[in-house]
Amino acid sequence: MTTRPHSPLRVAIVDDEPLAREGLAKSVDRLDIEAEVVAAYENGVAALDGIRRDCPDVLLLDIAMPVLDGFAMLERLEPEATPPAVVFVTAYDEHAVRAFEAEATDFLVKPVSDERLRAALDRAARRIAEKRAHRGELDRAGDVPIESAPYLRYVVIPERGKRIVIPIEEVDWFEGDTYYVRVHANGRSRLLRDRLSRLESVLDPARFRRAHRSAIVRVDLIRELRAESPYSYSALLATGERVPVSRERLRSLEETLQGSVHQPSQSS
Repeated sequence: MTTRPHSPLRVAIVDDEPLAREGLAKSVDRLDIEAEVVAAYENGVAALDGIRRDCPDVLLLDIAMPVLDGFAMLERLEPEATPPAVVFVTAYDEHAVRAFEAEATDFLVKPVSDERLRAALDRAARRIAEKRAHRGELDRAGDVPIESAPYLRYVVIPERGKRIVIPIEEVDWFEGDTYYVRVHANGRSRLLRDRLSRLESVLDPARFRRAHRSAIVRVDLIRELRAESPYSYSALLATGERVPVSRERLRSLEETLQGSVHQPSQSS
């Protein structure tokens, strides 16, 4: 029997079909497990505000929705606002590869059986427990303020009873997750308890740009932009690392790179 991270799991549903929302909610109740549906949103736009307000643990997310599909909605959520576990629920199994590229916990094809939904929620519970364990480690390390005037010049990371100071020019990229940011620098990564959106606000935009909802990359390290699949891209850095690039942010990143190479001339 799976040990759940807390009781009960808070589940939110995003689907533009009323019958689908109602059916999933009834299925969760019928499973007789420690989970409850705390919200159901009729489309991706409504879900953006609702998720931040309701703070669900698990998101049962449809893909094909008008105005804002499931992938686009997820891209607009900051890592810290994204539920720890996202389960895509769709009638189209061809989206499976893209769903797991988006780091989905699971992928369910409609109609969803109770047995399959139970397995997805069990997997979600394990994912949540792992992420909260990471958060506990950061809580024990304590808060360290990040200096920023006018732009971030270094980050200070608590590690084993000491403080690691990393100059910003040594950082390759920042990787966001629900509860922390992973700082990639000097061939290794370290955990920082902060929000990716806050870091973005204090970084020099001429040097660092958002490439993905979970990634901020140092522009001058990018050597190639690659298509990994029809739905996902990556930036190959001079260090050999690959940073995820979302389809929604690809054009902006390309324009930034072109601007950094072809600076407009200034009249005297």
